[in-house]
Amino acid sequence: MKKIINISGIDGSGKTTIVEWLAERLQAEGYDVEVKWLRFNHVLTKPLLGLCRLLGLTKYENIDGTRMGYHEFHRSRIISWLFVYLQYLDALRVYLFHVVPVLRNKDRVLILDRFIHDILIDIMIDTGIEDLDRKKIGRAFLRLIPDDAVVIPVLRRRELVLDARPESRIDKNFEARFELYEEIPGRHDCRPVYNNGSLQEILDAVGNIVGVQV
Repeated sequence: MKKIINISGIDGSGKTTIVEWLAERLQAEGYDVEVKWLRFNHVLTKPLLGLCRLLGLTKYENIDGTRMGYHEFHRSRIISWLFVYLQYLDALRVYLFHVVPVLRNKDRVLILDRFIHDILIDIMIDTGIEDLDRKKIGRAFLRLIPDDAVVIPVLRRRELVLDARPESRIDKNFEARFELYEEIPGRHDCRPVYNNGSLQEILDAVGNIVGVQV
């Protein structure tokens, strides 16, 4: 059994359902399972985010009763790169305090709901640095994924994602984010699973990769 399992994907792809099922199955098989949700992995980054609110680089819009927030760090090169490096330190913190201890314990499994690929995509959207994953710092992010980790990108047809997350229809960054999720697995030799059919089909696919009975 792999010690680190990373489920990656855009909101509405079905990650949470897969993570919950996988944690339940592994616990039933006797593993000590920890689930770490990394949607907002901001600790060292928090002061910068507060500054960006004051500078007007973080904005919120209310559209038909739905509050949407946007980071416009691309308007400042200094802020953009500060954000990149502070996000790296926050990702490194997760690696040191959550990933490394699991690698040293033979009976534990860590399931990451989002991790490096998701963090990179969020940063690329917020800063406009579209090739971040190909830069030196982007490669440093990617090295935080252990060599023997299982990385499972979950892809889903656009209309199914929007059905699952209707608020994404008014998100001005949705199309760019969706395209990055489609592209990133191919850039880094990650074989995705496709959640376009029944629940049983996607659980079968993930179970086969991880090596658990469905």
